[in-house]
Amino acid sequence: MEFCIGTCAKIDQVAMVKQAEDLGITHFGVGEGPLLFSDPYQFLALAAQQTSSIALGTMVTNPLTRIAPVTANSMATLNALAPGRTFLGIGTANNALRSMGNRPAKISELSDAIEVARELMAGRRIAHHWLGETRDVEFLDRQSGYYNVTDHIPIWVAAGGPRGLREAAKYADAVVYCLGPDADMIRLIRRELDKAVADAGRSPGSVKLVSLSWFYQLRNGETWEDGVTNGFGSGPISSCITNSGLMNQHREELGDPIVDASITAAQAYLGDPAASDQPHYLDVWARYLRGLDPRHRPIITKELVDYWCLYGSPAELREKATLMRESGVDILQVFLSNPATASRDIDDVGHSILAHA
Repeated sequence: MEFCIGTCAKIDQVAMVKQAEDLGITHFGVGEGPLLFSDPYQFLALAAQQTSSIALGTMVTNPLTRIAPVTANSMATLNALAPGRTFLGIGTANNALRSMGNRPAKISELSDAIEVARELMAGRRIAHHWLGETRDVEFLDRQSGYYNVTDHIPIWVAAGGPRGLREAAKYADAVVYCLGPDADMIRLIRRELDKAVADAGRSPGSVKLVSLSWFYQLRNGETWEDGVTNGFGSGPISSCITNSGLMNQHREELGDPIVDASITAAQAYLGDPAASDQPHYLDVWARYLRGLDPRHRPIITKELVDYWCLYGSPAELREKATLMRESGVDILQVFLSNPATASRDIDDVGHSILAHA
């Protein structure tokens, strides 16, 4: 079973990547948030030197906090440390840009950056549009060992809507989508992705679907509320934020209750930008992926937890993981939103899910 761990880049927790590798986890990705986490590439470089088989990548970077040639260089440098086991995870950015008070990247900006990074990482010359000018760029010393552009670097695109899916289907090796153990939602995204792949003229199955869920293994006597308090915290709200638009377009298929609940949670978290009492963006994001912000507890209902989270007893975790794969997910991913419990969570994934795969 291909299984990915995603988490915050926390520089003193690099050892957890080796822990994951030893438990059979196949991919490990770390997020990028300049005001939120450690730098992902420093984390991944250290992880590369401590591991030998696990694939390493960003989960995810974006086209605005780093320009495409810089991203391509970072990935090609990592590929020199871990040949053939790197992947570039990239998206429009939720936390990285919103936490700085800025808008996420446009789909067009994402597409342009991916095209440039893809060509550079393959050792080819490409036109790069920057600072109002267009210039050809390429890596200038490909044989010296500064970077590795020989081994292929897969591109994973984090998508959150119909247009994102259509664009990602043109060039991605994999699409990362916020999904929990709901078969209807998974089948919807699988269908839309497969259609977009076909429309792009690519072969069936050429783009993998990577689910992103929030994880917690319940101990004896614990309930879903313990999963929120002690585990994934405010994480499920991210799934609501990224999925609200697409879900609203498919109300008849998904049902009004979960669509309305997800939209309500997203709006409650982000607030009304026009409101005079709107909290400062730094305050909004101060507790993001740091456990549970008490202000967000009323927003997170059992309905949302059941829909967006891979949680439960070991037997329930295995059952839900099987359902997700049978519904169309190629690579299961859990994003560990609480660095204080990440090592425990990785151990739970290995022993409760992968050991029985």
